[in-house]
Amino acid sequence: MDTSINEQEYIRLYQETSDQKYAIALYKPYIELVYGVCLKYYKNKADAEDAAMSVYELVARKLKTHQVENFKSWLYVVTKNYCFEKLRQKTRHMVKEKDAADVYSSIVFHPDNIDKEAQLNKLEDCLSKLSDEQEKCVRWFYLDQKSYQEIAEAHNLAWGKVRSLIQNGRRMLKNCMGA
Repeated sequence: MDTSINEQEYIRLYQETSDQKYAIALYKPYIELVYGVCLKYYKNKADAEDAAMSVYELVARKLKTHQVENFKSWLYVVTKNYCFEKLRQKTRHMVKEKDAADVYSSIVFHPDNIDKEAQLNKLEDCLSKLSDEQEKCVRWFYLDQKSYQEIAEAHNLAWGKVRSLIQNGRRMLKNCMGA
């Protein structure tokens, strides 16, 4: 970083020219800070390194439109929020897989000593007891493997409504099936 140019000037130059050299000049002195924050959250060197690079890309995009008064503080917050969001997404994905495993439990789909056809019939009966919206959403999510977003768009519903319908439907199915 050229010490004759301050951070505000680098930000202004980057916003005017979109020249990566200005973004790099801003980011480079803080790369260890970003890596350290990422390592704190990921607790894995490889993931922290990947995250630090992704944070640079995010910072380069955000700098074009954001007014930044204190770059170091802003960068710390962007890094922390990036790590939180990625970890939250990973957690959501793990919960979704667990929920699918609950619905496709061994009692329902892999019975050892229970008649499989009777269980499938019971599942169909339980599905028919759900509201129309719940049944459609549960079928699309678990059987057709559609995402919440795809279901929301197809049925003209809010994403949160789809999530609620699927979670409540799954709970009702588990109760109905006696699992």
